[in-house]
Amino acid sequence: MADEKPAGSTDEQWNKYLEHKASWDKMLKDRYENELKHNPAKPPWIKYPNRHPTDIFWRIGNGEDYLLDYFGLYFKYASESEIKAYKLKYPEHKDWLGTYESTEN
Repeated sequence: MADEKPAGSTDEQWNKYLEHKASWDKMLKDRYENELKHNPAKPPWIKYPNRHPTDIFWRIGNGEDYLLDYFGLYFKYASESEIKAYKLKYPEHKDWLGTYESTEN
């Protein structure tokens, strides 16, 4: 959603949305600081080795949640040196080539 109130929304609705978004963003940042910074999420090909990258699992449900709220979250907040070390520890699986690049963008 854009950073401006959508047409047809009341100020109250927009403010509630902004409060919810800020609360959600804080929860994710706390997850990184308290959990993922010290124990990064495993790459998807290790966490779910029997799931192909084109499996619908990654678009809805647990797979999508994992990619967004753990794996991707680590890349959102980790430093360049942390990401470099992560990539060295977990080289991309041949079926998952391009995952790191798309996660960092």
